[in-house]
Amino acid sequence: MMRIPQIPRTPHRQQPMDASSGYLDVPGHRRGGFTLVELLVAISIIIVLMGLLFPTINIIKNAVNRARAKTTIEHLCMAAKSYHTEYGKWPEPASDQDLVLTFNGLVNPVTGQKATSGQAASDNPRAIRYMEIQSKDVTIRAFGEQTPLALYDPWWMPYAYCFDNGKKGSYYLGPLQDGRPSNLQAWSDTTANDNQVPVPFKDDTSVKTVITEGYAFFSDGPDTRTGTGQSNPNSKNPTKAYEDDVRSWQ
Repeated sequence: MMRIPQIPRTPHRQQPMDASSGYLDVPGHRRGGFTLVELLVAISIIIVLMGLLFPTINIIKNAVNRARAKTTIEHLCMAAKSYHTEYGKWPEPASDQDLVLTFNGLVNPVTGQKATSGQAASDNPRAIRYMEIQSKDVTIRAFGEQTPLALYDPWWMPYAYCFDNGKKGSYYLGPLQDGRPSNLQAWSDTTANDNQVPVPFKDDTSVKTVITEGYAFFSDGPDTRTGTGQSNPNSKNPTKAYEDDVRSWQ
């Protein structure tokens, strides 16, 4: 009977172990994880990408805030027109607080209390609510305290206002100083009920000197400055302060 020759067995060799990790140290096989050099390179790339993205993020943020400011100004315009339809005249607020109370039905958005006297109560004796103004819309925090009552734009400056009532509105030249609005200016209407409000400062982009509405509102924009001065005086390419304003007459 023929015997089939047996193939000799190759002795099994145990793969070497990496004493520090406990993993098999297979030649040509790379262990998981990153080296210190690889981590430094990855961090450097992330820092560069963040540096490139920050300007874009600011642009997007300002665009969103400008849209918010425009929407608020549209609501102010609608409130002014509704007020005039109801009372046959324009309100005569003596301060930012009077404007807020008049359009919010005499209710203080912070305290919830209703004004029963003062200019706002005189302007809106029926306590009609023309806008829904909330606490977050009328306060900013500086030094741990709430600033005086006013309707603030997304950059923490009060919205400027003027009505065709022969009285004074107001606006701020800015900029923010120590987190607070600065350089309050009177915005005077000289002739009541002529359906015109004067442009508060010279606008190099237009020869317009009056706004043919019974009201006008604007926001100082991202630079928190307005007027004919420079928005960024220390820059190599300065721009006019009013160029980023958000206006009701544009």
